[in-house]
Amino acid sequence: MKGIFFTEILEMSESEFGCETVEKVVSLLGAGNNGVYDSMQDYSYKQFNELVTLLSEETRLSKSDLSKNFGEYLFSRLVILYRPEFAGNSDVFEFLEQIDYFIHVKMQERFPHKGLKGFKAERIDDSTFIISYESKKVFVDLAIGMFMGCQRFFNEDLTLSCEYIANVDKDVVRFTLSKNSVLI
Repeated sequence: MKGIFFTEILEMSESEFGCETVEKVVSLLGAGNNGVYDSMQDYSYKQFNELVTLLSEETRLSKSDLSKNFGEYLFSRLVILYRPEFAGNSDVFEFLEQIDYFIHVKMQERFPHKGLKGFKAERIDDSTFIISYESKKVFVDLAIGMFMGCQRFFNEDLTLSCEYIANVDKDVVRFTLSKNSVLI
């Protein structure tokens, strides 16, 4: 798991819950790095999950709510960090059509040693979009938060549903986004 997840969740937590909370959680984490992460380095999923669990316990937010909040925050940060990738997209669906390219081409250029997970984005019609993501470690609530951030960024009203498909080798989550119709 890329260090950017660690650096950004710690920055969000410091901003929302204060330095004392972050310092306490980092001391309980016992990662041996005093909460210092390099956004480009790889860290274990287990360590990130432990960090989220400790933050959840300390802040009394459910892991689900904390992960959704973080996903929304992370999307807003990615807009800032990767502004060119967001430019030129007029709505959520247009942006999501570019995600497959961004993930598989651009991220592979930046992180050539990383094996990227299966990701499929497909516009069904003008009001429906489906994204399927396969991974052994699906972070569904974080993804939902990122969709919430995307919706906010493009100022669109969407309905999101999730379907879990369990396999032996991997888990697949299928997200269906539907644009809400305005009734006249």
